[in-house]
Amino acid sequence: MAKIINVGAEATVTVTEWFGISAISKRRDVKKYRRQEIDEFIRSNRTLKEANMLNRVREKVDVPSIYFVDLRQSEIIMENIDGTKVRDVLTKDESNKADIGRIIGEMVAILHKNHIIHGDLTTSNMIIRKNGSICLIDFGLSSTSKKLEDKGVDIRLFKGILQSAHNDVFNVVFNNFKKGYKSVMKNSTEEIFSIVKKIEMRGRYARVD
Repeated sequence: MAKIINVGAEATVTVTEWFGISAISKRRDVKKYRRQEIDEFIRSNRTLKEANMLNRVREKVDVPSIYFVDLRQSEIIMENIDGTKVRDVLTKDESNKADIGRIIGEMVAILHKNHIIHGDLTTSNMIIRKNGSICLIDFGLSSTSKKLEDKGVDIRLFKGILQSAHNDVFNVVFNNFKKGYKSVMKNSTEEIFSIVKKIEMRGRYARVD
């Protein structure tokens, strides 16, 4: 029997089986406030877009394998990653925070170098496999963009998550994230991180009525 593990604004994620193998089902939920034909189009289109993005980045970074895509049900059946979320690993004293930060930085930079924006870089969307590889999940908000601003927004989200949820290890993780990022992006790094600072300044001084 399928076990629900997350109900988001757009989709329900469950643990299921695929020909005897433990798998993850991500099904975009029907939105009754939309006309049926429009809703079906939006859900199937977003499902196809996410599946295509996973296939596109597969040879570049570690992502779940796709077993089946059902556009009629707006569902993706994919690999159930055997590992622990980075969110939980960072709370353990014995974890190597520097290595984790560096690997994530390299991974994000590889995406950005290929003009891919993840859109939801949280420590809950990163799973450390038994072999130490970090698997990036949930490409539901992903997009393609050559704009440095979009890459800066991607990094700002990750930085904000670290500051709010992992503030005690923020410095070591984020400093090594930047080192890993720079090892891949090279000369573009400083410009992108200056954009991150500008984004933070805009947020800090935004007027709230």
